Amino acid sequence: MPGPLSIVRRTREALRRNWYRLRLGALGNDCHIDPGVSLQYPGRIRLGDGVGIGRNAALRANTEANPGIALGKGVNINDAVVINANRGFVTLGERSWLGPFCLVYGNGGVTIGKNVLVAGHTTINTVSHAAERCDIPINDQPVLTGPVVIEDDVWIGLNAVILQGVTLGHGCIVGAGAVVTRSIPPWSIAVGVPARVVGRRTGAPEIAEEAP
Repeated sequence: MPGPLSIVRRTREALRRNWYRLRLGALGNDCHIDPGVSLQYPGRIRLGDGVGIGRNAALRANTEANPGIALGKGVNINDAVVINANRGFVTLGERSWLGPFCLVYGNGGVTIGKNVLVAGHTTINTVSHAAERCDIPINDQPVLTGPVVIEDDVWIGLNAVILQGVTLGHGCIVGAGAVVTRSIPPWSIAVGVPARVVGRRTGAPEIAEEAP
Protein backbone atom coordinates (compact mmCIF):
# COMPACT_ATOMS: atom_id res chain seq x y z
CA MET A 1 0.00 0.00 0.00
CA PRO A 2 1.49 3.39 -0.98
CA GLY A 3 2.52 5.69 1.85
CA PRO A 4 1.24 9.25 2.46
CA LEU A 5 4.18 10.91 0.64
CA SER A 6 3.68 8.72 -2.42
CA ILE A 7 -0.02 9.57 -2.51
CA VAL A 8 0.71 13.29 -2.22
CA ARG A 9 3.32 13.07 -5.01
CA ARG A 10 0.99 11.20 -7.36
CA THR A 11 -1.86 13.60 -6.64
CA ARG A 12 0.36 16.61 -7.32
CA GLU A 13 1.59 15.12 -10.61
CA ALA A 14 -1.99 14.35 -11.70
CA LEU A 15 -3.04 17.93 -10.95
CA ARG A 16 -0.11 19.31 -12.92
CA ARG A 17 -0.93 17.09 -15.93
CA ASN A 18 -4.55 18.22 -15.85
CA TRP A 19 -3.46 21.86 -15.65
CA TYR A 20 -1.22 21.45 -18.72
CA ARG A 21 -3.87 19.52 -20.63
CA LEU A 22 -6.45 22.26 -20.08
CA ARG A 23 -4.16 25.15 -21.04
CA LEU A 24 -1.73 23.93 -23.69
CA GLY A 25 -2.65 23.94 -27.36
CA ALA A 26 -1.97 20.19 -27.33
CA LEU A 27 -0.44 17.73 -24.87
CA GLY A 28 0.49 14.22 -26.00
CA ASN A 29 0.69 11.08 -23.93
CA ASP A 30 3.59 10.29 -21.59
CA CYS A 31 5.00 13.83 -21.52
CA HIS A 32 7.28 14.76 -18.64
CA ILE A 33 7.59 18.39 -17.55
CA ASP A 34 9.99 18.99 -14.68
CA PRO A 35 9.37 21.46 -11.83
CA GLY A 36 10.34 25.04 -12.55
CA VAL A 37 9.39 24.96 -16.24
CA SER A 38 7.83 28.19 -17.52
CA LEU A 39 5.23 27.83 -20.30
CA GLN A 40 4.07 31.29 -21.38
CA TYR A 41 1.15 31.78 -23.78
CA PRO A 42 0.46 28.04 -23.36
CA GLY A 43 -2.45 27.98 -25.81
CA ARG A 44 0.09 28.40 -28.64
CA ILE A 45 2.35 25.58 -27.43
CA ARG A 46 1.87 22.01 -28.70
CA LEU A 47 3.66 18.99 -27.23
CA GLY A 48 3.66 15.59 -28.95
CA ASP A 49 3.77 12.18 -27.27
CA GLY A 50 6.72 11.51 -25.01
CA VAL A 51 8.08 15.06 -24.92
CA GLY A 52 10.41 15.81 -22.00
CA ILE A 53 11.18 19.31 -20.70
CA GLY A 54 13.92 19.76 -18.09
CA ARG A 55 14.06 21.96 -15.01
CA ASN A 56 13.91 25.73 -15.41
CA ALA A 57 13.37 25.61 -19.16
CA ALA A 58 11.25 28.46 -20.56
CA LEU A 59 8.99 28.25 -23.63
CA ARG A 60 7.51 31.61 -24.59
CA ALA A 61 5.01 31.48 -27.46
CA ASN A 62 4.60 35.26 -27.72
CA THR A 63 3.25 35.24 -31.27
CA GLU A 64 0.03 35.26 -33.26
CA ALA A 65 1.10 32.04 -34.97
CA ASN A 66 -0.69 28.95 -33.73
CA PRO A 67 1.14 26.93 -32.73
CA GLY A 68 3.93 29.31 -31.94
CA ILE A 69 6.02 26.47 -30.50
CA ALA A 70 5.51 22.83 -31.55
CA LEU A 71 7.55 19.91 -30.21
CA GLY A 72 7.18 16.59 -32.03
CA LYS A 73 7.04 13.09 -30.63
CA GLY A 74 9.92 12.21 -28.33
CA VAL A 75 11.54 15.67 -28.34
CA ASN A 76 13.84 16.30 -25.36
CA ILE A 77 14.38 19.83 -24.05
CA ASN A 78 17.09 19.89 -21.38
CA ASP A 79 17.48 22.07 -18.29
CA ALA A 80 17.43 25.87 -18.64
CA VAL A 81 16.72 25.92 -22.39
CA VAL A 82 14.97 29.11 -23.54
CA ILE A 83 12.74 29.07 -26.62
CA ASN A 84 11.18 32.41 -27.60
CA ALA A 85 8.74 32.52 -30.52
CA ASN A 86 9.01 36.35 -30.58
CA ARG A 87 6.21 36.89 -33.14
CA GLY A 88 7.57 34.01 -35.23
CA PHE A 89 7.54 30.26 -34.56
CA VAL A 90 9.74 27.37 -33.47
CA THR A 91 9.11 23.75 -34.45
CA LEU A 92 11.12 20.63 -33.59
CA GLY A 93 10.61 17.30 -35.36
CA GLU A 94 10.44 13.86 -33.78
CA ARG A 95 13.23 12.77 -31.41
CA SER A 96 15.20 16.00 -31.66
CA TRP A 97 17.21 17.14 -28.66
CA LEU A 98 18.28 20.52 -27.25
CA GLY A 99 21.09 20.40 -24.68
CA PRO A 100 21.21 22.47 -21.48
CA PHE A 101 21.21 26.26 -21.74
CA CYS A 102 20.42 26.42 -25.46
CA LEU A 103 18.78 29.66 -26.64
CA VAL A 104 16.38 29.78 -29.61
CA TYR A 105 14.98 33.06 -31.00
CA GLY A 106 12.09 32.35 -33.35
CA ASN A 107 11.44 35.86 -34.73
CA GLY A 108 12.09 34.85 -38.34
CA GLY A 109 10.93 31.25 -37.90
CA VAL A 110 12.96 28.24 -36.77
CA THR A 111 12.28 24.84 -38.31
CA ILE A 112 14.21 21.92 -36.84
CA GLY A 113 13.78 18.49 -38.41
CA LYS A 114 13.82 14.98 -36.97
CA ASN A 115 16.68 13.39 -35.02
CA VAL A 116 18.57 16.66 -34.66
CA LEU A 117 21.12 16.90 -31.82
CA VAL A 118 21.94 20.38 -30.54
CA ALA A 119 24.59 20.41 -27.81
CA GLY A 120 24.43 22.67 -24.77
CA HIS A 121 24.93 26.45 -24.80
CA THR A 122 24.14 26.69 -28.52
CA THR A 123 22.27 29.74 -29.83
CA ILE A 124 19.91 29.71 -32.81
CA ASN A 125 19.12 33.29 -33.79
CA THR A 126 16.81 34.63 -36.48
CA VAL A 127 17.00 38.35 -35.70
CA SER A 128 19.48 41.23 -35.95
CA HIS A 129 19.43 45.03 -36.14
CA ALA A 130 20.09 47.43 -38.96
CA ALA A 131 23.06 49.64 -38.13
CA GLU A 132 23.72 51.70 -41.27
CA ARG A 133 22.84 55.05 -39.69
CA CYS A 134 25.02 56.63 -37.04
CA ASP A 135 22.79 59.63 -36.29
CA ILE A 136 20.25 57.54 -34.37
CA PRO A 137 20.69 54.70 -31.86
CA ILE A 138 20.84 51.17 -33.25
CA ASN A 139 17.90 50.45 -30.95
CA ASP A 140 15.76 52.79 -33.10
CA GLN A 141 16.73 51.22 -36.43
CA PRO A 142 14.81 48.40 -38.14
CA VAL A 143 14.85 44.84 -36.87
CA LEU A 144 15.98 42.34 -39.52
CA THR A 145 14.82 38.73 -39.49
CA GLY A 146 15.50 35.61 -41.53
CA PRO A 147 14.47 31.98 -41.05
CA VAL A 148 16.70 29.18 -39.84
CA VAL A 149 16.09 25.69 -41.20
CA ILE A 150 17.85 22.68 -39.69
CA GLU A 151 17.13 19.56 -41.70
CA ASP A 152 16.93 15.99 -40.37
CA ASP A 153 19.83 14.19 -38.67
CA VAL A 154 22.00 17.25 -38.03
CA TRP A 155 24.51 17.35 -35.14
CA ILE A 156 25.53 20.73 -33.70
CA GLY A 157 28.41 20.87 -31.21
CA LEU A 158 28.74 22.77 -27.92
CA ASN A 159 28.56 26.58 -27.93
CA ALA A 160 27.78 26.90 -31.64
CA VAL A 161 25.94 29.96 -32.98
CA ILE A 162 23.51 29.61 -35.92
CA LEU A 163 22.55 32.96 -37.44
CA GLN A 164 19.53 34.12 -39.44
CA GLY A 165 18.94 33.04 -43.02
CA VAL A 166 20.92 29.79 -42.63
CA THR A 167 19.94 26.28 -43.71
CA LEU A 168 21.83 23.31 -42.30
CA GLY A 169 21.47 20.49 -44.81
CA HIS A 170 20.43 16.94 -44.03
CA GLY A 171 23.00 15.00 -42.04
CA CYS A 172 25.57 17.77 -41.66
CA ILE A 173 27.79 18.31 -38.60
CA VAL A 174 28.65 21.70 -37.08
CA GLY A 175 31.70 21.72 -34.82
CA ALA A 176 31.84 23.06 -31.27
CA GLY A 177 32.15 26.84 -31.07
CA ALA A 178 31.39 27.40 -34.75
CA VAL A 179 29.57 30.55 -35.88
CA VAL A 180 27.43 29.65 -38.90
CA THR A 181 26.73 32.65 -41.14
CA ARG A 182 26.04 30.78 -44.40
CA SER A 183 24.12 27.65 -45.29
CA ILE A 184 25.89 24.29 -44.97
CA PRO A 185 25.32 21.58 -47.63
CA PRO A 186 23.94 18.15 -46.70
CA TRP A 187 26.38 15.65 -45.17
CA SER A 188 29.08 18.33 -44.77
CA ILE A 189 31.32 18.97 -41.75
CA ALA A 190 31.75 22.65 -40.87
CA VAL A 191 33.96 24.27 -38.22
CA GLY A 192 35.39 27.65 -37.28
CA VAL A 193 34.49 31.33 -37.00
CA PRO A 194 32.94 31.97 -39.39
CA ALA A 195 32.13 28.34 -40.10
CA ARG A 196 33.49 26.82 -43.29
CA VAL A 197 33.11 23.37 -44.77
CA VAL A 198 36.20 21.23 -44.13
CA GLY A 199 34.95 17.83 -45.23
CA ARG A 200 32.16 15.43 -45.91
CA ARG A 201 30.91 12.56 -43.80
CA THR A 202 32.35 9.19 -44.75
CA GLY A 203 29.80 7.07 -46.57
CA ALA A 204 27.48 10.00 -47.30
CA PRO A 205 25.19 9.45 -50.28
CA GLU A 206 25.87 11.31 -53.48
CA ILE A 207 23.81 14.44 -54.03
CA ALA A 208 22.25 14.73 -57.44
CA GLU A 209 23.23 17.92 -59.25
CA GLU A 210 20.42 20.28 -60.16
CA ALA A 211 19.49 20.49 -63.83
CA PRO A 212 20.70 23.71 -65.53
